[in-house]
Amino acid sequence: MASEDRNPSPPPIEVLDNDDDIEILQADLIEGTAFSKKWTLATLLKLGKEVEKEKEGKDEKEAAEANAHGIDISEDLENDLCRLWDMSTNMLVSKYLEEWKTVDILLDVIVKSNAPRVVEIAMGILGNMACSPPIALNFSENKQLRDLVLATLGSSDARTLIETTRLITTCLSMQASQELWLSAISIGEKEVFDKLCFILQSSTNCDLLHATSNLVDTVLDVDEEILNDWATTTLIQAVTEAHKQVIKEKPEVVSMLLHILNILSTTDTGVETLVETTESILPLVIGYISSVCEQDDVMSVRGREHSISSAVSVLDVLANTSPPNLDAVLKHNPKTLPHLLCILAAAKDTSPGPSEPKKAMIEQPTLPKNGEESSSSPSDIASASQSDKKTEVSQHAPGGDEASQDSSVAEVSQNATVAEVSKDASMADVSQDASATKVTQNAPVEVDDSDDEEIECVAVVTKESNFLTDVLMEFFCNLLENHDAGTSDLISCINSCKKEHLDMLKQSLTETNPELLQVLDTKPSG
Repeated sequence: MASEDRNPSPPPIEVLDNDDDIEILQADLIEGTAFSKKWTLATLLKLGKEVEKEKEGKDEKEAAEANAHGIDISEDLENDLCRLWDMSTNMLVSKYLEEWKTVDILLDVIVKSNAPRVVEIAMGILGNMACSPPIALNFSENKQLRDLVLATLGSSDARTLIETTRLITTCLSMQASQELWLSAISIGEKEVFDKLCFILQSSTNCDLLHATSNLVDTVLDVDEEILNDWATTTLIQAVTEAHKQVIKEKPEVVSMLLHILNILSTTDTGVETLVETTESILPLVIGYISSVCEQDDVMSVRGREHSISSAVSVLDVLANTSPPNLDAVLKHNPKTLPHLLCILAAAKDTSPGPSEPKKAMIEQPTLPKNGEESSSSPSDIASASQSDKKTEVSQHAPGGDEASQDSSVAEVSQNATVAEVSKDASMADVSQDASATKVTQNAPVEVDDSDDEEIECVAVVTKESNFLTDVLMEFFCNLLENHDAGTSDLISCINSCKKEHLDMLKQSLTETNPELLQVLDTKPSG
């Protein structure tokens, strides 16, 4: 759009002639922001009128066709809606939108509109607003909203589904609103389960698979009853199909899928299902372990500790449930045990150093992307609540550690930034990040706290490496305790490992389970 076609920005306050002009300008700004109230309400009004016009002058056949295939909206309206979506990342704007009953308008739009882009943006704005805990609680107490959002999981539009799953995950991440959503999911449990599994099984959109995996992971992590009900071969099949799609294009989702399998292994029903589907799961689990050990060596396990722990925990269930499954593990890839010993050595040798603190996979306000698939991102909002839940259910092994490194909230559309909002929407001419400017102006003298941060990061790295070491040692101890020389070539496989790795295992056993050392000296039968 040419610059001369844009709505002119209001003049800077310092060039206004009198106090009345300043008061008029400031009265139009949403409190604490540079965003225009008038423009915001006018855009919502325009959206409502556009949706009402969709069915005007159409007979039943035309209306049905529009409903089936969707319709497009004007570029001008889409641009304005994208700017409003951008604005909703500001919590003060979200508060203003809620005060003006925007939720009711957006729900009406989602129900009535046949334009997929409009529904996506409406759901995206709701998702951004829900990142404010008080607003999320209000949303969660709205039965109409809960029912409509869960029903929208049946949409055929990938970008709408991304924003829908993000909204649900955001509300589930907050303790105050969590129970209401779990109750709603439980009421329509089979329907919700079937829709999520269908997405995982059939979608080729990696961003959608990311968002859906995150939602399933979150639900299973916070509700044991749903966990038992969803521990079926259908879910396993859905996870393995999703894995095939994302393994190359979005490897961070593999971590989340592994964590879903790990959560299933924490219940008797889940263990039975995992064992029943061993042939489907082994390629996923062993494939991930092999990917960590390129050329039979591991440079570093940092940043992957929890993903590896999830894979090893699932493998432990498969290998130690019965001797035939142990044989299946060894035959699938004879290098699996050498690889695990290699990883164990790397975990023990990890030298703690500066590292970015791990982030929980919680949702954060997203910005619209024109011409591309939207994607969900992690958030600091309510991260403590979600992190605690994951720690409680899966023994400090949350999924998504690679995702925490790769995901970024910097996915800002160049055609729909907050800067454009301030230029196009009759707003004051301020910097793109008003809040950041304010902080800079009032910032105290900087204090170098890098030493404290480094100490904290060292502690994080040490804790995660120690946790991975414990999981691996438990796996090897279980193997040796359940060893049956008549049914497995386990000992010969372990003894074929590198001498330094075998010595390291023996040293660890000497410290923890010395009685198992004699098992390593057992000569395999035959």
